[in-house]
Amino acid sequence: MSPTSSEQGEPRHPDGQGEPTRHGGVHPEGEGTRRAAEAGRRLREQRELQRFQRTFWIVSGVLGAVAAVFLLLGALQGPKLTTAQVDPQRATEQSGQQLRMFANQPLRDVDASQVAVSPQTDVTVTVQDDLLVVQFDERLRYDTEYTVTVSDVAARSRDAVSTFSHAFETAGASVLYLDRGETQDEILRAEVSGTGRGEVVHAAPGIQAFAPVEGVLVVARDAGAGGTGSSDAASDASAPGTGASVLESVLTESGDAETVRLPEGARVDRIIAPQEGTLLGLVLTEVVDEGTPQFSSALAYVDLAGDREVRLLEGLDGEPVRALDAAFLPGGSSLLVHALDQSLLRIDLLAPELVLPVDQLPTVWNLSTDGTRVSGSDSFGGLFLDLESGEETRLNPSLFEGEVVFGGETVLLSDERWVQKVAVPDASGGSFAIVVVVDDGSGESRQLARTIDDRGSIGALSVSPNDQYVAIEVTPSVEDADPDGRRVNPRPTSITLQIIDIETGALVRSLEGFAPVW
Repeated sequence: MSPTSSEQGEPRHPDGQGEPTRHGGVHPEGEGTRRAAEAGRRLREQRELQRFQRTFWIVSGVLGAVAAVFLLLGALQGPKLTTAQVDPQRATEQSGQQLRMFANQPLRDVDASQVAVSPQTDVTVTVQDDLLVVQFDERLRYDTEYTVTVSDVAARSRDAVSTFSHAFETAGASVLYLDRGETQDEILRAEVSGTGRGEVVHAAPGIQAFAPVEGVLVVARDAGAGGTGSSDAASDASAPGTGASVLESVLTESGDAETVRLPEGARVDRIIAPQEGTLLGLVLTEVVDEGTPQFSSALAYVDLAGDREVRLLEGLDGEPVRALDAAFLPGGSSLLVHALDQSLLRIDLLAPELVLPVDQLPTVWNLSTDGTRVSGSDSFGGLFLDLESGEETRLNPSLFEGEVVFGGETVLLSDERWVQKVAVPDASGGSFAIVVVVDDGSGESRQLARTIDDRGSIGALSVSPNDQYVAIEVTPSVEDADPDGRRVNPRPTSITLQIIDIETGALVRSLEGFAPVW
């Protein structure tokens, strides 16, 4: 029988029975190939998985071993120093400055015996969590490289120790001074290690006195002499040449000046500046053509950051305090005053109505460089007064080159030494030479300055805040000296400023001028 139309062309099962294979169906031989391919794929995936797992465990093992090594090393090593901070300028100007050393973890306490400083200086050390603070008990030397090493520094969490070390260089020394000219006066800043005259900070005619105060330069100059920043009111305060003053605060960067109004006709006898703060002390005298001035050598003060009003200070009797001299104590708000009646007073300018008597001294020379003692003399000779305890101690000068000398103006250093002007008698005993010496009380002093052939004169002494240098006003020859003709703070035209290294006695700088301010 011939196939039906519906059966034509349809393939049959190989054994001739059953249903024909459909279009798209799989032949048994194709099914085997598919299954073999599937098995191969699974085998490859299994091998790749095994390879991945083996690599993973190898890497994990290596990383674990590395981590274990680092943990072991961390357990064996001490803490690390990450950063260190210090102000190299303030470290020379003020005691108690700090080197702050930051660690990578909290630290155990550290004793001062673990700290070594080169060059040697006394320190105090404290720890605050991960901060180690090395505090310098003394002011550091200028232009000097210091290395601070702290040994056996341990973390709180482990016994391992390490060494912290940091080196820094302090700032160089500089001094402000006044150089008067025929028509223009100049205030200059000179580096001690430099050459030449230095940098002109401010120039004006008739400068009487000056003082730096927190970024400004306070300048007293002759009223009516003109100059930058003078107002008409200030210029009309007095005719030129009478000696009355104009007081200005000058921005050193721009040179802009602002007048600080003084009492009418006032002359600035002295400017008293603090080491810190914006309070300024003044000694004022009224300049009058006839009669008695309303105030003379009167102590006054002004807050340059406040209302800038000049106020006279009153004593216990309600009258203005008349001052021979005054100086700011550390902190910048209290004045130590040597009054005209020879009393030594302490006045807090934040509460100026409280005037505290301290002592009675005929002569007061200087406040010590650390601000804790004052030097002076009475009828029995030199002495110094401890301001905290009130105890007086005799200041007996040592022999100079085997000779007995007579002590004069003295500056007490922060240690047991002092710089002093002494009178040395000649062989005949009929005349004296003035010599500047450094004395430690051991029985023999050492020369710092003396004029050539003893022909000159030695003026005021000014020791740098860190006791490293002394600036001395020197007139080379008294016989040949010509006065500058100024009514206020007159000086010889030949006056020079000599800067001496106290440790070595070497002359390190000579400048034509006077009134040094460190």
